[in-house]
Amino acid sequence: MNYLARITPDKCEQLLAEHLHNVAEMSASAVPQEFQAVARYAGLWHDLGKYQHKWQEYLKNNGKRVVHSPHGAVLALQMAKKEPPAMAYIIAGHHSCLSERLRIRGNEYKQLAAGLEECLENAQQEIADFIPEQLPDINLPKLRREFAIRMLFSVLVDSDRLDAQRFENSLKQEDFTYTWNHDLNLSNSQNTISIARKIFAQHCTNKSELPKGIFRLTGPCGIGKTIASANFAYLHSQKNQMSGIVYVGPLKSIIEQTADVYRQLFGETAVLEHHSGYEPELAEVKEYKLNTERWDKPVIVTSGVQFYESLFANRPTKCRKLQGLINKVILLDESQSIPANLVRPILNILNTLVTDWGCTIVLMSATQPAFHNLDDDLINVVDIIPEDETTRLFQQLNRVDYQYILDIWEWENIVSSIQESGLNQGLIIVNTTKLAGEGYQILSEKFPEKCFHLSSRMCPAHRSQILTKVRQLLKDEKPCFLISTQVIEAGVDVDFPIVYRQLAPLDSIIQAAGRCNREGKQDKGNVIIFNMSSSNPPGYIYRTNLTKKILAKYDLNGDILPIIQMYFSSLFNQNHDGGVDIQKLRESYDFPEVAKSVKVIDDEHQTSVVVKWGDSEKLIAQMQNQEYLTELDWRKLQQFTVNIPKNDKFTNYTQIGKIDVWIGDYDQKIGIME
Repeated sequence: MNYLARITPDKCEQLLAEHLHNVAEMSASAVPQEFQAVARYAGLWHDLGKYQHKWQEYLKNNGKRVVHSPHGAVLALQMAKKEPPAMAYIIAGHHSCLSERLRIRGNEYKQLAAGLEECLENAQQEIADFIPEQLPDINLPKLRREFAIRMLFSVLVDSDRLDAQRFENSLKQEDFTYTWNHDLNLSNSQNTISIARKIFAQHCTNKSELPKGIFRLTGPCGIGKTIASANFAYLHSQKNQMSGIVYVGPLKSIIEQTADVYRQLFGETAVLEHHSGYEPELAEVKEYKLNTERWDKPVIVTSGVQFYESLFANRPTKCRKLQGLINKVILLDESQSIPANLVRPILNILNTLVTDWGCTIVLMSATQPAFHNLDDDLINVVDIIPEDETTRLFQQLNRVDYQYILDIWEWENIVSSIQESGLNQGLIIVNTTKLAGEGYQILSEKFPEKCFHLSSRMCPAHRSQILTKVRQLLKDEKPCFLISTQVIEAGVDVDFPIVYRQLAPLDSIIQAAGRCNREGKQDKGNVIIFNMSSSNPPGYIYRTNLTKKILAKYDLNGDILPIIQMYFSSLFNQNHDGGVDIQKLRESYDFPEVAKSVKVIDDEHQTSVVVKWGDSEKLIAQMQNQEYLTELDWRKLQQFTVNIPKNDKFTNYTQIGKIDVWIGDYDQKIGIME
């Protein structure tokens, strides 16, 4: 009898032995040598249950469904001496999810593997060496072992689905390459800032020659971290024969901007942009869905939510991308945004990615968090920029004077301050979109035709249009006042003579200062930190109060690096557990509870809608009747998307074809309104 793995709609039959061999070899070839035996046998045994005559009848006659995934897992359990072996978890979950240890060990689970003896007999007749002399397992400390199980689960899921898609001829084969575009090198200007940027970039080039490891890249705002770090990653990956780069950004606006730069640096087809506003629901075989599930392009640009939650996931679709991290350079931008309540498990896995999975990690920030104060310190961290050079660069590029206002300000105080300054340009940054909209309405009455608004309630194309206008007005030294949320703070290249920043976490204040006197046109720009009576977002409350205490005691106009360290030390002391409970769950191999416990809250947990602005209506009309949307389609639509909260204030949208479309008001000045 020919045992089959699948029959395609056009009646092509794939032999089960062929499928098992393919998955076994693909899995083994994807992982470092010490994990290859486990990966190979997980691949060889994952569909053992398909050797039942009942399952073969179900396949050929489209009959009642027959369970097949537990058989290989139960075989591994029978061969193990005590603890469930890694293969039991990996195989048991490949069609559902990684389960907890108690379920895997229970008699109820073992009873699911009905007909195991029949399956084993048939498999051994078809496949030589189906049973090894000794069951391979993962012999590592618990936390590293726990992550290795999740990574090998990812590899098995990926190999299994890839082999099926290749047999069905539904997989588009692409040979991705990426090269560095030298046309985007730093300018030849010889001013102080340009010289500092070249020195910074040269350090990145020099350190790229080092072996894999964990690196810290620290530099003041405006020093050119985006291109310098990308160059480091590219050269480092070439030197160490690595397979690509993963960039992890904290905010959608930074991710979008970085993806655009990376496309210029590495080529359009080499870059995959994957975040909440850029994740279409397609059939599994469609190109973009496959790319985002696999992270199979050489350059991935993604969000902290996608990255951190995937590290702890237990479901096949979310876990599948983990295999795309193996042997990659991982750039963590704004590393201070690693959630403090998850910092211990995240740091532990970053260590593990380097130790066991061939990765390099780069922690990038102008305000590096004080991870060294934690018990679980990162291993052998190398500073790309030497500490004394970092201090010198911060002093050399100190382009602002900070002023902290103790009194509570209202909008009329900001208007008065602007008028008294005599300046015709200024940036005002507040903590909520509601406050930004309110401020725009008030200031635009005081300064007609001179005010602009920027927030995440505007689609990227709209924000880009506003920034283009603002930059031109700044360049021409014409009147311009921009009222913005924190979307302006990190990585956005604008240069105002004065910045007003509502009291916020210290790292946000320093990022805001990076938009002031950015190019050093003045001796010093002014950064005015003010209090407002309005409430702060939940994630801001403790960090803002901590900043308030620090500002009451210390002057930001002195040496700012020790103040940054003090801030983060206090922050981590407050979150002293930092995910200790999650580590205990990981040690007990409770994969479902771990996944449930690791939730990173930001704009990923919102609904992405396409707004009617610019060319979006024409695109919606073109795409509304398509069976599915391609990656190019979504790239076009993404410029017109806005993330809205999942609450009763933002329900005015509908589905047109495959697209969620906002049908409420979209203000041409400030975007979606509550």
